[in-house]
Amino acid sequence: MTVLKSWLIASVILYVACTIPDVSGDNNHGVYWIFLKDKGPDIEKRILEFQNKLPERTITRRMKALNNPIVADFYDLPVYKKYVNILQAYIIEFREQSRWLNAISAKVSKSQLEAIERLSFVTRTQPVSRSDYQLIQTEIVESWTANGYGYHHPDAGCDYGRSFDQLNQIGVIWAHEQGYHGEGIIICFLDTGFLTYHHAFNHMNIIATYDFINDDEFVGYDPSQDLEDQPRHGTGCLGTIGGYYPGELIGPAFGASYILCKTEVTGSETAVEEDYYVAGLEWGEMMGADVASSSLSYYDWYTTDDLDGQTCVTTIAANIAFRKGMILCSSMGNSGPGKFTLGAPADSRYSLAIGAVQWNGKLAGFSSWGPTVDGRIKPDICARGVATIAASPYTTDGFGKWNGTSLSCPLAAGVVALVTQAHPDWSPYRIKEAILKTASQANRPDIRYGWGIVNAKDAINYPSFSGYVIDNATKKGLVAVIELITEKTEIVINSDSSGYFLFPNLSEGDYTVKVFKSGYKQFVTSIDIPPSEEFDIELEKKE
Repeated sequence: MTVLKSWLIASVILYVACTIPDVSGDNNHGVYWIFLKDKGPDIEKRILEFQNKLPERTITRRMKALNNPIVADFYDLPVYKKYVNILQAYIIEFREQSRWLNAISAKVSKSQLEAIERLSFVTRTQPVSRSDYQLIQTEIVESWTANGYGYHHPDAGCDYGRSFDQLNQIGVIWAHEQGYHGEGIIICFLDTGFLTYHHAFNHMNIIATYDFINDDEFVGYDPSQDLEDQPRHGTGCLGTIGGYYPGELIGPAFGASYILCKTEVTGSETAVEEDYYVAGLEWGEMMGADVASSSLSYYDWYTTDDLDGQTCVTTIAANIAFRKGMILCSSMGNSGPGKFTLGAPADSRYSLAIGAVQWNGKLAGFSSWGPTVDGRIKPDICARGVATIAASPYTTDGFGKWNGTSLSCPLAAGVVALVTQAHPDWSPYRIKEAILKTASQANRPDIRYGWGIVNAKDAINYPSFSGYVIDNATKKGLVAVIELITEKTEIVINSDSSGYFLFPNLSEGDYTVKVFKSGYKQFVTSIDIPPSEEFDIELEKKE
């Protein structure tokens, strides 16, 4: 492990086994968050010292979000060591510490909980929320072994196999043709574990791994501490975003680099606890990740009233991650249909909650609905989550069709990675705006589809003006000259042989549109950018 990586992990997690004689025999215990009132003295000095330790990549990414050279803040400082030392006398076992929450998670005897709450530096305590793994469980509807004879789609530049449709539906084929595969982008992937010996991962650039459950760097299957099912979910989902096996599976962001975080515990009687998730998210952000993808959903200790975008612990972490420049994509969950069936952190005000659709664009019956309790629309966007092609675990060349928002989420996260690659200067706010305003039903978002099916092509080109120039009588496409004029600029292009035209990545402002074609009357109109504009221009022949 490098010195930098060791420091980053140490700054994110604290795992100290402390057996205290007066509480170790008490079986009436639980896992709790202990929230602290401050982080000790010399805050401003320590913030500047902390910034000097940050990787240059992390600083650059944060600056895009903050537009400020000072990118470190109170949230970056670790919990105050003095408070940790005092708490050792009250707890059974430390689990994690969160810089962002200024909190410690620990196994605590309930007889000691009141004593902890009376400490002057403790603001409150609450149980660590848990998630029934079945909530985001996937369904495998078909499996097969690669035979080397993939389906080469005639419109594709390479052999996507059966994964062509799920990528074409979200505009990724076009993005790949433009050279966007995720190169230069870091994706933090939080899940159950990963069997990276599958050949779909042979190409993958994995730059860091950590098992937050067992406190080590191995994120695969360890029979001494894992159930056999442990890495299944993570392996399948990772293949969906970043796999590369021509003829069978190509992920939208196969060219990206990956940070793999093992944060979910599987098993029908085992609960997934949110402190692992928060630790993984903090670590990935600190390592410079641009995008995070997770299929977790927490609800056990939360009610519908808590889904307000600022209350649940994982939601708070998601919001902080976004403000630091990392965009989180989170599964809506598989508890639909019905209102208020989402879980945290899908209710986040800033991150993207992902629903699932079928091959034909219709919503999957299991895809959870919004809204949030404060009336905001969720999900944000959708991608394919029915019969989605994924890598099969415990094989080197097996694949399958899986169902679940756990599959639509990595597809959408892949699109976010491609948009980020195409526009390295864009802030997370601009990227999110482009993603939402170019989705399939951006003009009529609702609590089932959100803004609709995500579209990599349109998001990369956002804001844009596009359409067809056609003969108003025959409706056939025309090659014409199109001028786009503002007070300061003039852009001139020709429509192609089908009449199609596209002005991508326009600056904000009012534009005059003029269209010229020999033998036709001149066409003049005006548009206001943003959002994107798309309409056909019908030209009338001169008499």
